[in-house]
Amino acid sequence: MLERAGYIQRGRCAAVDGEGRSSRIVEAVLNGRQFGVRVWELRQALDGRRPARVEVLRRDWGPVLGGTVGRAEVLGAKTAITLTLATGERYTVPIVALRALLARAAAFAPVAAVRSRGDSSTMGQALTPG
Repeated sequence: MLERAGYIQRGRCAAVDGEGRSSRIVEAVLNGRQFGVRVWELRQALDGRRPARVEVLRRDWGPVLGGTVGRAEVLGAKTAITLTLATGERYTVPIVALRALLARAAAFAPVAAVRSRGDSSTMGQALTPG
């Protein structure tokens, strides 16, 4: 069962990771929480080469990536990319919408939560980088 959960947009400026390296990111807002995915990793995931890391995004004089809390990868029919968080939450984004976002033809891409019937137990749990 799918239900609207948020959106993904291009980062307005580069984010810095824990080691001080800066990277262009896309910002994912999922159920009110902010996450970041590096653009180059997302492109590799869209091409099916390897999953991209989903990281907590915080603000401290600009966006800062706070540690990996999930992964983004293309599964199954190759029509959507699935974001899987460490808490077990799963989200999906159409590949067409993500490619338009990365090509700057769209401002955002919609995200839907993938829930099994009657399961809402993990929504809204706190995530800490592991």
